[in-house]
Amino acid sequence: TREPRPLPQMKINPDVKSIFDFKYEDFELVNYDPHPHIAGKVSV
Repeated sequence: TREPRPLPQMKINPDVKSIFDFKYEDFELVNYDPHPHIAGKVSV
């Protein structure tokens, strides 16, 4: 099993006043620390 890590935070641009004005650049994910991938066999 994997030990849980602290959750990341989503920062949103506070200057955007309307939900319809958001763009990709207005969001930032900070303190994201993912675990390495788990290798596994997959049949196709």
